[in-house]
Amino acid sequence: MTRRLRAFVLGAACLPGCATTPGASPVATPVASPAAIVGAAAPAAPAPVVSRAERLAQALDAVLAEPALARASVGVVVQALDSGETLYRRNGQTWLVPASTMKVLTAVAAAERLGWSFRFDTRLVALGPIRNGVLDGDLLVVGSGDPTITPRHPSRVDTFDRWAEALRAQGLRRVNGHIVGDDRAVAPPGLGIGWAWDDLVEDYGAAYGALQYRDSVVDVTMGPGRTPGAPPVVYLSPANHGLLVDVQAVTSAEGTPVSLSLSRPLGTRFLEVRGQAPLDHEPVTLPAAVANPTLYYAGELRATLQRRGITVDGAAIDIDDASDRPRASDGTVLLVGQSAPLSEIVTQMLEWSLNSYAETLLVAMDLDGLGPASAADGVRALRATLEALGVPPETYHTRDGSGLSRNDYLSADALVATLAAAWRQPRLREGLRAALPVAGGAGTLGRRLKGTPGEGRVRAKTGSMSNVRSLAGYVDTLSGETLAFAVLTNGFDTRASEVDAAVDTLLLTLVSLPRE
Repeated sequence: MTRRLRAFVLGAACLPGCATTPGASPVATPVASPAAIVGAAAPAAPAPVVSRAERLAQALDAVLAEPALARASVGVVVQALDSGETLYRRNGQTWLVPASTMKVLTAVAAAERLGWSFRFDTRLVALGPIRNGVLDGDLLVVGSGDPTITPRHPSRVDTFDRWAEALRAQGLRRVNGHIVGDDRAVAPPGLGIGWAWDDLVEDYGAAYGALQYRDSVVDVTMGPGRTPGAPPVVYLSPANHGLLVDVQAVTSAEGTPVSLSLSRPLGTRFLEVRGQAPLDHEPVTLPAAVANPTLYYAGELRATLQRRGITVDGAAIDIDDASDRPRASDGTVLLVGQSAPLSEIVTQMLEWSLNSYAETLLVAMDLDGLGPASAADGVRALRATLEALGVPPETYHTRDGSGLSRNDYLSADALVATLAAAWRQPRLREGLRAALPVAGGAGTLGRRLKGTPGEGRVRAKTGSMSNVRSLAGYVDTLSGETLAFAVLTNGFDTRASEVDAAVDTLLLTLVSLPRE
């Protein structure tokens, strides 16, 4: 009974015995109907309870309605990892071109299948006896894919020098044969299905394989010649690249714009250098993929051995060009080198979006010693590994490990399922979190969300190619919760920076999401 209704009933009950004012005429007290009494006493209807998922949907729907995304196909999924609740989902099942967010799947599958401590082996094998410091035969270098002999791995950049010192410590002073690069552990051609032909001269389109040195990339530097119209000065570093350089550039007058472009006809070693070098301009440099990573590797190893006091009479050759292809089992192993661990490889791959690293990890999942590892078998291993972790196989389709292929299709569901699967596994969780780029930190997220509440709270992999922008990873909210998210955008007709700005607004919304 409400207070008002209770008071009214009590007052009516005492009416018969109540005294009236002297001299006053009795007045009948009006009695309201029960329905009126109840209606007057009922409080206002409570406002409907709006869940945080509904509030989040309102906020994210507003972000996705921004003009930058008007023509785009967009897939977004957000999941609370503690509860497993999907907080937001738009076109979550739609297959879209992922670009480099594909590397999230490759990283998780490789870590699960190989382990964070996995290392690639490289063997140096003497194909002949060593007498009085002279190897009477070839020196065979047998690779399995180590991608870490690069400046980005400080402990590995001087690997060839350390190998030379180790060989000298064993007494080797001369090789009267060749330095033969054995790349047979990985099937050729080292290029993904669906890679664009004009990407193959770029550093991000370099071929992968069993023998990789400095990402299979050289620096092409061009500076002005003596007078306008004269050929510019062009040089490539490192020197043993195996490319044949065709300079079609010119020196231009002072004050003219500088330009440098590179191309390499498919299947050739001819690197065409075009552009102009103004007389008053500093030299400019562009990276270029080499034509034959194995020959590049063997050539640089040969040069290092000679520099370190081991004479090599023969040349550097690719085993495919050898008249009599030797077998490592016929020789004597002089040393075994090991790559940086998988944890370091994955960190570099995700921070800097290294395609060759991703493809190397893909084929590494097929390194069973029973034949050349291939991308096709690596994809099968990746899919089987992720399915065992709980990632539905029908949520994606892939032909490579890097996302450079336009034949790759992922859904936001697949990315979030992969991130959630890694989160559930202690052996995967911290390794992946540590490897992902951090907003405002190093890597491809370094300029995103800097100076905002999202700085340091978003760990995610970017993906970008023409008319494709994607991002997938983890958000640590201000309320102490961790969310997995994926945003895939395809087909937009505005600047990529505008799409990034909209996605950053979405991320800040997630960062500020309360627990209730």
